[in-house]
Amino acid sequence: MAENIYWIQEWAKIRQAEVVRLPDNFEIHDCFLKYMAKEEIDSTFKELWNMFTNIYGDIAEFPETFGMPLHKPEEYKYSTKEARESRSAPYRPLKLLYYLLITGDLCNGTIIVDVERFKAINNVKNIPVIFERLVDYGFSFDGLKKYKITNESIYISYPDNTQVLTVLKLMADKAYITNRTNDFLACHYKLFQDDMNTVSYGYGADMVADKMHTKEEKEFVYAMDDVLSKMGYYAGLRESNEGPGYAYYIKESEIRKKGPYHYLMSSNKTKLVLYLRIRNVSKCLDYLKECPDSVKQIFLWSDAGCSNRLNGTCIHGQEYVIDGNTYWRCGCWNASFYFNPIIKDILHYIKLVELGLKK
Repeated sequence: MAENIYWIQEWAKIRQAEVVRLPDNFEIHDCFLKYMAKEEIDSTFKELWNMFTNIYGDIAEFPETFGMPLHKPEEYKYSTKEARESRSAPYRPLKLLYYLLITGDLCNGTIIVDVERFKAINNVKNIPVIFERLVDYGFSFDGLKKYKITNESIYISYPDNTQVLTVLKLMADKAYITNRTNDFLACHYKLFQDDMNTVSYGYGADMVADKMHTKEEKEFVYAMDDVLSKMGYYAGLRESNEGPGYAYYIKESEIRKKGPYHYLMSSNKTKLVLYLRIRNVSKCLDYLKECPDSVKQIFLWSDAGCSNRLNGTCIHGQEYVIDGNTYWRCGCWNASFYFNPIIKDILHYIKLVELGLKK
């Protein structure tokens, strides 16, 4: 795949990675089985999973052909409007499909879209280009004029496999009814596990676990959550640009206030990162001598710090010395210590927070 030249390429690769990994088998609620057999839904969904993955991957490789914003990182910093636009732009082809599906009806293998309803909700840019690109993935559109919307109905078909539109329509309707648009965009298989009006997932640690790509990361998320839950911690969602996080607080009121958490498990571009709230490393140093190298390494590097350090106003960062070497950690925006965790070190992580939490 081409090296990133534009922001859109980086974010399209991230969106591709966020397509939820498929297990060997997944639950399908009985309400969906009136449309086709379980095996047919399963095989069609896998075809869609590959389609979604390929669309994001093709945007990353050929952003110009999708009419994507071509903003370069050296010209637009991470927080600029242009860089932010590039984060959501890879969703455009799937969002366009989603809006078409929820404003259309399935009749004899064809989606007939109510154009007025579609126009009322659509916010996708450059849709003529995207319509043309979707043809490359097997879709056929009638009622357009040079891929532009007219006042006629839009007719969508999928000649190679009529079941594709049936499963897509079910996914879109379920996502719309239950307010889970992001699950549609990530081709989440759990859309099928409950009935059409119910979602029983995505309220706990699984919101992070479902983004993971490895068995070890998934197992860590559930193991850490189990330990902290038994300790009486309260937990809640903590979103970031890089992905969902699940934070643990000593008081339930801190969840609503988005206050300082003690622990945070985060999906950072689908890689698991654990944050520990350690405010005073000096209180951890004696215990650290007893820890395995995998834990000691957490403390043996510095970060540059943010602008608060540069202008001398930092009150959350800390400097510490280990084996004669001086290190610095910023603490202004997130907990100071973060890393890729492993399950065998969970009790060490907890002990270090207990020791170093208070200044």
